[in-house]
Formats: sequence, C-alpha cells, structure tokens
Amino acid sequence: MRQQGTHWYFGIEAALRDLVRDVVRDELRYLREDILGWIRTHETPPPPTNESNDDELLIAAQVAEALQVVPGTVRSWIQSGALKASRPGNGAQPGRTYRVRRADLDAFVAVSEGRLASSRGQAGSPPCSEAKTGGGCREGGEVT
Repeated sequence: MRQQGTHWYFGIEAALRDLVRDVVRDELRYLREDILGWIRTHETPPPPTNESNDDELLIAAQVAEALQVVPGTVRSWIQSGALKASRPGNGAQPGRTYRVRRADLDAFVAVSEGRLASSRGQAGSPPCSEAKTGGGCREGGEVT
C-alpha cells in the first residue's frame, strides 16, 4: 500500500514538473522575442568589409584584380612611374615583388578617371564630333 502512495506522489511530481517546464518555456519564448526585437532596433550595422586601410600593401596581382587588368599592365604602370610602388627587400637589395599602397592606388585611379573625363569633355555634353552646331572644335573636345 505504501508503494501505491509513493507512485501517486511521483505521478504528481512528474505532472508538476511538466507544467513548470511548459510555463517557463512559454515565458522564455516571449522574453527571447523581446530581446531579439531590442537587438534589431539598437544594433549598429557591421563595418563594411571592403573598407581598407590606406597603408595596406597590395601586390601587383591584387591591384590587377581590383582594376580588372592583367598583372603585366600593372607592372608597366609601375615601371613607367604612373603608379607608385615599392619593392621591399632585405635592405641590401630590393625585393622581387612590387607593393602598392592602397592610398597610392586610389590616387592613381582618381587621376586616371580625371584624365578620362577631361578627354571626353564635360559630363553630359556630346563629344565635339557629335555636336550639331555650325562651329568647329577647340582643343580638348569643346564646341566653339
């Protein structure tokens, strides 16, 4: 008879445990949703991954990939002096690989884009050959 009493007691204990577990689970679900909502409204956006350091050194292949040219073109720009680069070595001799600072690459691209824009004339205006005026063209593609 005593065993039946303990069995009944363990049955109530198990039912109570299940009830508490369900209540806690429901409360935690709502708390979790509240916390996630607060995080979404207060979180700062992650820093862009493509932002880089101006002192970052790139090899010719990385510069070529960024500008969508072959590495030989980058090396010819470096050898002509159009693109600043260094060849870090051991102190006695220069290294074998050219290194380009990110800031120098950005300056090179800005100068190149400036040349391209000036060779085409002002933005939004047609090239001299397409102008429908009776005048001629001045040097630099401007319409007279």
